[in-house]
Order: sequence, then C-alpha cells, then structure tokens
Amino acid sequence: MDVDRHHGEPSNGPKPHDFLWFPDGNVVLATDTFLFKVHKSLLAVHSSVFRDMFELPNVGHGDPVPEHDNIGISQELYEGVPMIRLTGDKGEEVAHLLRAVFEPNYYRRDDNSTPLEVIVSLLLLSTKYDFNVVRKDIVLQISRQYPMDLHEYEALDNDFESLFGRNRLGCHFPLLSAALTAEVHVLLPCLYFACSDFSIEEIFLRTNSMSREDLRTLMVGRELLDNEVNAFIISLPERLRLSEPRIRCQNACLENAFFVNLNTFAHTNFENFTGRTIVKSCLFGSVCNWCHSALTRIIDDKREEIWNAIPSLFKFREWDVLEGELRDIVKS
Repeated sequence: MDVDRHHGEPSNGPKPHDFLWFPDGNVVLATDTFLFKVHKSLLAVHSSVFRDMFELPNVGHGDPVPEHDNIGISQELYEGVPMIRLTGDKGEEVAHLLRAVFEPNYYRRDDNSTPLEVIVSLLLLSTKYDFNVVRKDIVLQISRQYPMDLHEYEALDNDFESLFGRNRLGCHFPLLSAALTAEVHVLLPCLYFACSDFSIEEIFLRTNSMSREDLRTLMVGRELLDNEVNAFIISLPERLRLSEPRIRCQNACLENAFFVNLNTFAHTNFENFTGRTIVKSCLFGSVCNWCHSALTRIIDDKREEIWNAIPSLFKFREWDVLEGELRDIVKS
C-alpha cells in the first residue's frame, strides 16, 4: 500500500482540505475523503456535541458521545494532534458544515441560490452535531420557501422557478427526506403536501430511501387529500340545485345554471382546485356577476378549509401549533 510519508496515511486515504486546514488548529476531524484541522474552541462554541466530546478525558474507539448515542466517534493522533474520525459522515457534507461556521458568507439564510446539496448537508449535520445557529437559519430558510399560510405558499409555488440551484420541483423530495431524518416536524406537513402532488409512480421512483412508515404517511395523506377535494367537487351540482342562501340573487339565475365536465377535476392537483378555475371551466348558464363571484368564494372557502386540515391529513398538529414551534426554534 502506498503511504504518504509526511502524514502517515495511505495515499488513497483522506487528504487535508484545501481551506479547512489551519496550521494552528488543535484538532483534526477525519472523514472518508477529507481531513480538517480546526480549532476546538470554535467548534465547542457552536456545537454542544463537540463541546461534550472535548470535555471527555479520553474517547475510545467508536465510543458514543454521552447524551448523543447516535454519534459514534473514535479518537487517535495525527502528527501529534488529536484526531477524531467522524464515522458515517461524508467529507463533502462535513466541509459544507465547517465552512458555514469558519468561512464568512459561505452560507447566508437569505440566499436561495445556495445549492440544494449544501442546504441538505447543513440541515442534517447541524442537527446531528447540534450546531444550533446553523440549524436555526436552515430551518427558517426552508420554512420561508414552504410557508404554512395558503396564500404565501401559492405565491411561491412555481414548479420551474429556480430554488437552491434547481427548479423548485426538484427540491421537494430531497428536502422531505432531510427533514424526516433531522426530525424537523415544523417543515414536514408542507413538504409532504408538496410531494403528494406527484403521481403514484413518480412517488415510488423518488422515495427509494424513505422508510416504510414515512412512505405510508405520504401515501395515506395524499389519498385523504384527494378524497376531500373529490368529495367537494362531486357535491357542487347539489349545492347549485339547492341554491344556498349565500349564492341566491333576486333573479334566481342559478336555478337554470348547471355544471359540466366536473370529472376533469377528479383527482386534480390542489393548485387547479380553485373557485375561479372551476367556475370558469364548468359553470354554464346565464349567471350574473354576483352569483358567479359568490360561487367562486364558496369553492375557495372550502379550499382554505381543506388547506387548514393538511397537517392532520399527514398526522401532525394544527398550523398555529406548528407556527408556534417554528417561532420557538428561531428564538432558541
């Protein structure tokens, strides 16, 4: 085996990172591809996990960090400096996290051109190692792109708009997977909702790594949402026939109006389930502007009611509870 004589490491092993290798650093973090020579004090300030780790008198091979049983690390020496192997973490992902900490402006929460792989890495590793400031910024940034308010969500919901270096459509499943792993519950209802808009075949193609339980949550929630929308659309002719008081006018013009082609909205996506779209496409007859607008409002009110039920469809608490949890994260 070829050996790098200077470092005592196999030449095909991890190499010092070009940027994250400080000559006066006092700890080396080792991953599959990179070595990072950094400062214990800065890591300890930003991460409770590293702070706890550095307080240990000695960390044996593969020992878990107290109170963080999911993190196994091993410690040895590298050129006389303590070296900690971050088992299971990819070098590129750790580099993103450390650069967000050590390099000014590497990550800014208002920059939505930040590549998706950086966003995902920061969410996963800031959660795993409890880099609270980074995690808070990432959660806030994602939540702004997937807001809990219907009208704010719709204002951003353009499938082909650029987001995190991709089009928005390509972000839903990677972000859902990362939020599930990081257990960021405040992000999950909107991400589940975004993913539920895909066909069943596409969902299965994009969820190879998703657990069976999480996939079940997605599929059941998708079906419940579909049922809610379809049940209301099916009820529209009856609502029109009964001429609800809210949509009666002096001319009783709705008595001769009727819906056609409502079947085209069966299993429609939520984006197309709007009063304006349905009334414009399916309502026929001589209908005055007042009745036309009133019926549009009836449909949109139901649409908002269904939106308010979305967290429960995916087994979460109400939007206002989740909004409170998000505020707590931001304040922490």
